Order: sequence, then structure tokens, then C-alpha cells
Amino acid sequence: MLFNTTRVNSQEFIEYLNTGYINNDDFKTVRNVYSVIFFTSMAFMVVSLVLFYKLRDSYIIRQRNFTLTFIGGICTFIDLFTSILPQLVYIHCLSLVSTSNMLNTLVNLIFLSRSLRVILFYHLNYFKVSTYSNEKLSRRMNCQAQKYVEPNNYLLVISKKINKIISAIIIIPTVISIIMTYALYFSDPKMREECPVMEKQDALINMKQNRAGKLYIVFYVFSTMFMIFNAIFAFLLLFVKDVNKYGVKFECLSISIMVFIINLVNIILQRRASNQEGIFKYNKYPQRVFLDIYEITEGGRTLFCIVLIYMFFVSVSLPVIQYYSAMRTKNAYFQDPMSSLQYFYKVLKTPSLVNELREIAIREFSVENVLFWESYQVLQKMVNRYQIEYKRAKEIGNIESLNQYDFEKYYFQQMQNYSEGSEDNCSCDPNMPIPNELRPYFTQFYNMFVDRNGPSAVNISGKTIKKIYHEMCLFPTVSIFDDAKEEVVSMMYSSIFPILLKRNKKYMSNTLV
Repeated sequence: MLFNTTRVNSQEFIEYLNTGYINNDDFKTVRNVYSVIFFTSMAFMVVSLVLFYKLRDSYIIRQRNFTLTFIGGICTFIDLFTSILPQLVYIHCLSLVSTSNMLNTLVNLIFLSRSLRVILFYHLNYFKVSTYSNEKLSRRMNCQAQKYVEPNNYLLVISKKINKIISAIIIIPTVISIIMTYALYFSDPKMREECPVMEKQDALINMKQNRAGKLYIVFYVFSTMFMIFNAIFAFLLLFVKDVNKYGVKFECLSISIMVFIINLVNIILQRRASNQEGIFKYNKYPQRVFLDIYEITEGGRTLFCIVLIYMFFVSVSLPVIQYYSAMRTKNAYFQDPMSSLQYFYKVLKTPSLVNELREIAIREFSVENVLFWESYQVLQKMVNRYQIEYKRAKEIGNIESLNQYDFEKYYFQQMQNYSEGSEDNCSCDPNMPIPNELRPYFTQFYNMFVDRNGPSAVNISGKTIKKIYHEMCLFPTVSIFDDAKEEVVSMMYSSIFPILLKRNKKYMSNTLV
């Protein structure tokens, strides 16, 4: 019986500690099951990684940070491979130690970094909105356009700090775990005897008898730290809002909960079913149920394999599935007249719906696209206002009076009170050179959204960026950002507009005609 709660005696426990796994016919069926799981999971992971890489430029993949997620997927694949393999063949003891101490640590740190990234960038997107719309930060404008940045460079500093923090969280503890493992191994002759480099062993016997147990101190230290930070990040993730039911928040939060539970179960198993405390330290020997579970789960490694498979699935495979699922429904979706690009432009001219788009974009970590659109609209109003004021000055025969108009005040009025469309009906010649009075506003727009190092840079093509930069240096016209606008609108149309339409279709049908 699997759930036999009777306690074993001394002889039974010693026999249990010396019972292996690889050549034991009692575990033949279990080994066959593991073999199927091993080859199936390896094939599935390889296909998922290939597709994930191919779709690296898609919105769904970019949202999850392709580089960090892809590296995490490869490390998880290797970790799972080295975790299941000892259940099928004899393996070197030092390989088991390396997997537990270093590879597991690396995978856990990448996951923690991804959770931290979700938390920090979620609040950063809110910060972009609040800072961008804060008039006090931009009241004083230096007429030398290259020195004027709106709102300020603090957004860029935060983004760089987040990336540095994530890199430090991954690299520093991993290096420390490597140094500690090999320092313990080479400094203690007993460890080299219990865990010889060239000798292959049965992993289950090795774990039951707690051979080279001192080396696993590294694993226990980092696992404890991981569980603490995992619980903290899980709590913080509760305050992150994600528009997707199975999006980034679901991924990180579900893994956090699962890892916490599995680690608690493993701690209990290691305490109750392995020789951590010495065979004869206690008069009471463990219950048979813990020994049976320990053997079936290969010393608890199977539990971590389940976590690794789930971690890989929700971080790499699920986004790929979501992409192809979205592609299948795309044609049916865009047959709806309300789903057309023309209708989306009507949405973008409606302030209340733009506010909704902004909230969705915050949760999708792409609020810079909506901010780009709002600021672009303000630039168009500035051009229209200039043409009206120029026409008035020309009618009274005093062009110099144009210098008396307070464009700065008008600009901040528009920035603080985003309204529908343009209040002016003046047509604009796209080849019109940018007037000197408006150059600072176009330059600050470039620094904010187009420059790759800008605090709210949008994800437009390199070709478009080069074209804008070339025009900025030579002969900038009022239509300089039109190509970028088309790309940004296209991104919003394919990413956040479907979410808005799903939420507010009834309201939109009554509002827009």
C-alpha cells in the first residue's frame, strides 16, 4: 500500500537506504513512465523553443521580454534534462550536485527576475503616464532644443536600473553558488571520497544515504532565499493588473504558488525519508508512506521536474499557443466593421476611449504607444494653431506679431487637457518646414519617443528611425513623424484595440457612428 502509515524498523530502514532504482525490477514500470515523459517533454520543449524564437518579433513574445524568457527556457530545458536523466541511467555524483546547486539556482533566479520585471515595469508604465502629464516638470523650456527633454531623464534611468538589477540578481548569486560548491568540494577530502568525479552512481541511493550532504548546503541556502523572495514577489504580483487571463501575471503568480508548495513538500520528504540526521539518532523510524513517496518521486526530484515542465509551458509554450490561437481568430475578428482600422482611428479621436486604451496599455507594458499618439495629436494642433496665428498676422500686415503669441502656454494647455481631434479646421501642408517657433516641441517629441535611448521610446522600425533622424538633421517638415505614427497605430490596432473592443463594444457602438 502506498499510504501505509506504519513505521519501519531498523533493519527495514537500512535495507531501504541501500535499495537502488536503476536495476530494481520493482520500479520497472515507473522507469518506463519516466522514459516516455523524458522523450516527450524533450521533443515538446525543442519545438516550443524553435517556435518561440521564430515569433520573437511578435507582440505577445515581446511583451514577455524575449531575451530573458528565451534564456530561461533554454536553462529550464537543460535543468529538466539533467533532472530526469538520473531516473533512467547511472550518473556522476558531481553532476547531481551541479544540477541542484548551480543549474537550479540559475533557473530560479531567472524566474524571480521575470517576476520582478513584471512588478517594476508595471509601476514604471504608471510612472510614465503620471510624469509625462505633470506640467510642473516641464514648465521651464530651454530654447536650445537638444537640452530639453520631457518629462525628464528619470524614466530612462529607471529602465536602465531595472535591467541592471535583473542582471545582478541572475549573475551574482549564480557565480557565488559555483564558487561555494567547488570550494566545499575541493577543500574537504571526505566530499571527494563520497562524491568521486569519475564514478557513476545510482542517484536514489546517493540521495537516500545523503552522500556528500555537505555539498548540498549551497542548494538549501539558495532554496531558502528563493522561497522567501518568491513569497514576497507573489504578494506584490497580486497588485499587478493584467488584461490577459493567462498572461504574464498568471504565469508568474501560478509558478510562485506552485514552487512554494513543492518546496514545502520536498522539505518534509527530505526530513522524513532520507538519512539527513543519521540512522540511529532517533528511536522512531520513519513511516512507510514517506519512504514509498520518496522512492517513487526519486528523492523528490520528480516534484521539481513537474515544476520545471509547468514553468517552461507557461513561459514559452503558452505564448506560442496564444499567438497561433490569435492568428486563427484574426480573420473572423476583422470581418466585423467595428474591427476595421478606420473605426480604430475614430476610437483614437475619442478621449474617453483613449483613456481606456491607456489603462490597457499600462497592463500590457506598452503605454508609450498611447502617449506617442496623444503627443502626436498635440503636435498637429500646434501646427494648426501656428498656421492660424500666421494667417492673422499676415492679414494685419504685421508678421512680427506672431512672436507675441504664447505657444508654450498653448502647448501645456493641450498636454493637460487632451481633447477630441483638432480644435482648428486649418489644413496642413505635409511638406511645410517646421517653423522655428515649433522646433523645440518636435525635438522633444523625438527625444521622448523616437530616440532609441528615449525614456518612452516606441518600437518602430530602424528604417523609420534613420529616416526621421536624417530629416531632423537636414530639412525637417511637419510630417516628419507620420511614418512612425502609422507604425504605432498599427501596433495598437493589433495588440490593445482587440482588448478594448471586447470590453467596450456595446458602449462604443452607442458612442461612435
